[in-house]
Amino acid sequence: MTLYTSADCVLECKNARDLLTGRGVPFTEKMVQTPEEVAELKQLVGDLFLPSLKVGKQSFRGFEAGAYNNLLDLAGYPKSTAKTASGESK
Repeated sequence: MTLYTSADCVLECKNARDLLTGRGVPFTEKMVQTPEEVAELKQLVGDLFLPSLKVGKQSFRGFEAGAYNNLLDLAGYPKSTAKTASGESK
């Protein structure tokens, strides 16, 4: 699984990273910097849209938690890592 990001992609790329980390999913982050990397991403998703996620043969442009979770569910990843439920209502 590969998450495509760039230095200019701040909030959405962080959200994508956090979702993948929160589910305990092993992923590679690829910073798109060179013309070759831009061309690779354009071939994958059709344009330069960050973040983009590639899971197996499936890919998604941008960040939308529901779509990311759907791709991960379809690929058989667990819904979440074991987390302790702490009542954080203040």
